[in-house]
Amino acid sequence: MTTTETMLELHGPLISAELARLLSVTTGKSINTCSQQVARDKKICRITGFFQSGQSIIFLPKHVEEGKLYDIIWSEIKKFGHKYWFTVNAVAFHGGTISRDFLETYSSYPILPLKSHIPFQDVMMTFAKQEILVFNDDEYSFSPKMRFNGNNKLLGRTLELIKLTVLDNFKSQARNMGLISYDTGEIFGEYGKFRWGLKAVCPVAGLRTGSQFGFLLADIVIGRPTFKEDIEFFVTKLKYIQSFKNASRILPYLIVDNLDKQALKTLKENGVVIGFINELFGGKYAKVLNDLITILSNAAASLVANPDKYLELIVELKKYNKGLLNNIKGALFEYVVGHYHIFKGSSIDIGWEIFENNASHEMDIRATYGDRVVIAECKGRLSPVDLEFVEKWLTKKIPAFKKWFQKQELYKFKKLEFELWSFAGFTSDAQLRLNKYIQEVKVKNLTVLGPDEIKAATKTMNNKKLQDNLDNFFLKGKV
Repeated sequence: MTTTETMLELHGPLISAELARLLSVTTGKSINTCSQQVARDKKICRITGFFQSGQSIIFLPKHVEEGKLYDIIWSEIKKFGHKYWFTVNAVAFHGGTISRDFLETYSSYPILPLKSHIPFQDVMMTFAKQEILVFNDDEYSFSPKMRFNGNNKLLGRTLELIKLTVLDNFKSQARNMGLISYDTGEIFGEYGKFRWGLKAVCPVAGLRTGSQFGFLLADIVIGRPTFKEDIEFFVTKLKYIQSFKNASRILPYLIVDNLDKQALKTLKENGVVIGFINELFGGKYAKVLNDLITILSNAAASLVANPDKYLELIVELKKYNKGLLNNIKGALFEYVVGHYHIFKGSSIDIGWEIFENNASHEMDIRATYGDRVVIAECKGRLSPVDLEFVEKWLTKKIPAFKKWFQKQELYKFKKLEFELWSFAGFTSDAQLRLNKYIQEVKVKNLTVLGPDEIKAATKTMNNKKLQDNLDNFFLKGKV
């Protein structure tokens, strides 16, 4: 083992400058000599491209398995590559997965070529090349290499749907007030070669320059306590576009649900209008959103503590925000399945992610009973589950789940079972494929539930609120 490896064994992953310093102290060699030693060592791993003065994160392969990379990436990018840290923070803020549109908004990199700026696409390629992020189905996630332990895809995806709904509500409100021109509001609009949550022409007299109108530019940050570091992306984008020659006048607007004092001060110092959700839309609207985000943030615990809470929220959303309710139907369906398994006597996890076969795989519901573990896939969309999805689930996800399960000492004496729930049912070829799988597998380990089976299973719970919502919301079209 080289001296460099010994040092990494002792201290864990290190920024290259710190590793060279420690080597210098240990060996008595100059820091420059030790830096060259680190650069030549072929037995160590490194992450480059994000740090000042060409520095790198240096680590051993074992550190990946031990889950030690994420914390060092977070802290060192924040110190030595702060402009890249906005990206890492945005992905973490959204539970480890974020759509491209929102990441373009939060990363503060231009989405179109801009002199002296690295474009968004090039930055993302660097993140992917260094295996910090992966891109799939128009979403960016932390790579399996990061072993990010804050994964909550249910929260992240639903939070995006909530934010899109709030932005659309804000657009309507601003249009009705005459704050923006009637037909100009654009969600995820581009202005100054940067992405914004909302861009619209602002006809207010004070923002006009001659006959040229100004623009309202808005972003949204909600879902958790928000500090100065979480809003700096917005201030950074503003400073860039305000430095342009002949730039239009703008009305910068940040929509939030709460703010740390320092974040509030920073926004005010930079002339940003702050739109608190309760002040924009009323206290009841804000409370329903806050309650929804709260139960999403710790789904399993909330179902145990108050299993009917999500059903009560459905009733509230029908009154105050039907659009949002329809958008998050799939997420709420996972609560139905989790609710069922808790009633049957299991403990549950929702949105648990594993890393197997060189890929990440999400378990919608993992229900642990005394004698078995059930992994349930929940499809809450309006269209029937098709053959393409079933084939991928049977040939990719189930084998990965089985491999992971066999490694778990805790489950050594438990059986593994699977469930596929779909309140819209299955296409005929998908149903045939599932039937064939069930016939071929000697040990019965798969249960398929369409709308009739879902009603029969949940009827045993004797929960009138649940049955009413199944009949009037989940098993029919939009409310």
